[in-house]
Amino acid sequence: MLDKNTLKKLLRDFNIKGYADPNSKYVENEKNGKVLKLTIDDFTYEDEYYGGEPYSGNETIWENGKDIFRCVYWGKVAKGINFSDIYDFLRKALSKGPDGELVHRGPEEYVEGNLRYTNSIEGNIEDFRQVEKIFMDEKEVYVAYFVGGRVNVQK
Repeated sequence: MLDKNTLKKLLRDFNIKGYADPNSKYVENEKNGKVLKLTIDDFTYEDEYYGGEPYSGNETIWENGKDIFRCVYWGKVAKGINFSDIYDFLRKALSKGPDGELVHRGPEEYVEGNLRYTNSIEGNIEDFRQVEKIFMDEKEVYVAYFVGGRVNVQK
């Protein structure tokens, strides 16, 4: 089994090569959603999401075909806010990767102009709950919730 730090690094690498990268290629799936698949050595990552506003999805990492990590998520941009601007800013924040004890997504805080991204966590890579938010002039305009951790530790 991968140690915690190796799994965290792997997830960070996949996150930065995934949604954080504006050139990442999500393709339509057969269930009215979109999916991104990436591979690093013996590990495969899949991010599958549904909807536009709000959206939901899930991420899975497999090692040699065995699922070892899962995360489900749901998020939205507030009504009346230009979601393209918010998602462009979100990608910039996510490209920084998580810091401190964070498992997933972006740093604890990232600021650019009047936009501020925050990311908080309960737990660790084994079992976590995470919330990311974006504020515009201190008004919350985006929120997303993530729940995940290792899977198939014991059978």
